Amino acid sequence: MNQWSNESMSQSPGRPTWAEVDLDALAHNFHTLRHQLAQHVRVLAAVKANAYGHGAVACARRLQKEGADWFGVALPEEGIELRSSGIQKPILCLGGFWEGQQDICLQYDLTPVVYRLDAIEALNRAAMQRNVTVDVHVKIDTGMGRLGVRPDGLNYFCNALRSFEKVRVTGLMTHLAAADESEKREFTNRQLELFEQAVGTFREQGFAPAHIHAANSAGLFSFTESWGNLVRPGGTLYGFADDVLSAEVAAPSLQPVMSLHTRIMLLKEVPRGEKLGYGCTFETKRDSLIATIPIGYDDGYRRALSNRGRVIVRGMFAPVVGRVSMDLTMIDITDVANASLNDQVTLLGTQGDLSIKAEELGRQVNTISYEITCGISNRVPRKYLEGENALTWSPGILIST
Repeated sequence: MNQWSNESMSQSPGRPTWAEVDLDALAHNFHTLRHQLAQHVRVLAAVKANAYGHGAVACARRLQKEGADWFGVALPEEGIELRSSGIQKPILCLGGFWEGQQDICLQYDLTPVVYRLDAIEALNRAAMQRNVTVDVHVKIDTGMGRLGVRPDGLNYFCNALRSFEKVRVTGLMTHLAAADESEKREFTNRQLELFEQAVGTFREQGFAPAHIHAANSAGLFSFTESWGNLVRPGGTLYGFADDVLSAEVAAPSLQPVMSLHTRIMLLKEVPRGEKLGYGCTFETKRDSLIATIPIGYDDGYRRALSNRGRVIVRGMFAPVVGRVSMDLTMIDITDVANASLNDQVTLLGTQGDLSIKAEELGRQVNTISYEITCGISNRVPRKYLEGENALTWSPGILIST
């Protein structure tokens, strides 16, 4: 074996920076959501964007075991990854497919979302060559403005659809733009009204879609009329609520799924009045104990947290000082009793009685929880917790620990 192979590298201890993904918490959240729904409503679990940074394969495997009916990905490539990892449930490609990908949608039994006639024509040609019929879900743009067929173009679109003999419309969907904002209920209600009219148009035109869906996480909790017979939760599966659901929604018992940790790699006593980090943006106001930790913005710990973030060490909050750099960050642990080298540092998650949530980090850097976890890079190994078992993932490798 080559001394520089991936296998030999994966067996070394490596940098003590990692993310933990609690698959039992993921299962708890799934059943919490499932419990909210009427019995006839199915659940499409959104695992796009590597399951919001949590790891699509591991999350989909557990969710399939727990009873998820569908999975939602953004790209056919994400769907192929799931199929290649043993996921058998239906997979919806929410963004559709790119030119030339129609064959792989058929090969891997992926259901594309469609909204352009030229793409449907290409899909129809590929299906004719294979002598199969391909199922699609048509997206209706009721107000999000990104993808979908506009309501005023539906009759033309339906007439054109009839010419594609090997394409079968099995679903209709839309996406709610502001279901989490109670002051915009009128806008959401108008979206749902337009969608209901679109469903009626398709049925009048002779189509019989089996799956009708509009609800994202916010819709699931705030607009029962958005459920149809399929819902598409994303953020709530991973334990996000504060910046996902309307403030008027009673907080569900969701559990955070991801936590982020590292260890102290260096301690140094720094006298009062000394400047630290790039740009000298922090100056000690007292004699201080400063720790360096091996994590930075290339790992997804945002540079915007410079001089404003906080971490947990030995059950106490400690502030980030100086600028977060690409690979390293400094924290002030002067007030942390008995701090020492290799102490665990929690940047996201719970330690003792304290916790730092993804929503908190999002507020600090003017974004949302989704972007925080999506931003945890592949340089950070994921440790998957499931019962008494733990697996550590590095790019392309799963290792028992």
